[in-house]
Amino acid sequence: MNVAEIVGVIESAGAAFRFDGKRVRVWYPDEARRDGLVEEVAFLLQHRTEVAAFLRDRQSVPEMPQGLHLIQWSSKKPPVAIETCSVVTDPALFARTTLEQLRAALSQPSDGLDGA
Repeated sequence: MNVAEIVGVIESAGAAFRFDGKRVRVWYPDEARRDGLVEEVAFLLQHRTEVAAFLRDRQSVPEMPQGLHLIQWSSKKPPVAIETCSVVTDPALFARTTLEQLRAALSQPSDGLDGA
């Protein structure tokens, strides 16, 4: 597994990351969850530099497609519920992929046959 996958596992378990100066801190909702993530946290401790770079990168504002203007960027702390049956554990990745889908849709003119 890589850093992004391990961060996703930890956040899916209800834990959250935050920066404290240059240090990355992990908050756990309860002690049982912390105890259940010992191996994952040990992996992240071995890859501290990559973890910090990954967390900083996903907080960056994604580039907007031509014709769209970002009015406000407020990345939510994961997990972020989109629907009652879906949870986003990486809001920046979700935003980037959504914007990529918008770019693709905007780059293809509609022929009027799709009902839109």
